[in-house]
Amino acid sequence: MLCCGILLLGMSGCATAQVAQDTIAGPQIDTVLASVDTMPPLASGYQWLSYRGKADIVDTGGTRTCNFFFVNRVDSIIYLNVSAYGIEVMRAVLTPDSIKYVNKLTYQYYAGTYAPLRLLLKRPVNFALVQDILQGYGDERLAHSSFSCEYHDFAAMDSTRSFFTEMILKDLNHLVEIQAHLKVIRFDVPGPTGIKIPEKFTELKL
Repeated sequence: MLCCGILLLGMSGCATAQVAQDTIAGPQIDTVLASVDTMPPLASGYQWLSYRGKADIVDTGGTRTCNFFFVNRVDSIIYLNVSAYGIEVMRAVLTPDSIKYVNKLTYQYYAGTYAPLRLLLKRPVNFALVQDILQGYGDERLAHSSFSCEYHDFAAMDSTRSFFTEMILKDLNHLVEIQAHLKVIRFDVPGPTGIKIPEKFTELKL
């Protein structure tokens, strides 16, 4: 849900398009496709999680496509970077108490609490909920709500753990859907967690 709000804000100036995939730095974890009967359990117990991917955002205005980079230091920080046409569109850093959001297209930023997004999305959004969605537990957390989250195409990272490679997040009331395809899934590899607000950017009033 928070992901819906941030991604839609970040992509507000992007036209429908197929975006070239980001250049990937570093080795990619080999994955092994397995049947449901033999699939290892969902990965857990890590301190860091990161992945890259491509997302299609579909709403009444059409479809917008973007690339994203997600980093999670468990129970501490979520970092999200979104790009399109090879150009960075937005960055966001979430902590249990605050959100920092920078829109590179509109030269605006937001730095504050979750309160405005709670009003916008009409749900008690918090850090733990967003983290659960992006770690693979959104289907449980969003049950019986106006949002849904589905995970598909699980792949074995090794013999003891698996992870999803497709996530579909829907706002059932407003007909918004985000379909994300993941790649370069990494565990316990630290990533960026900082964000700088340029001096010339103006504050976004939510």
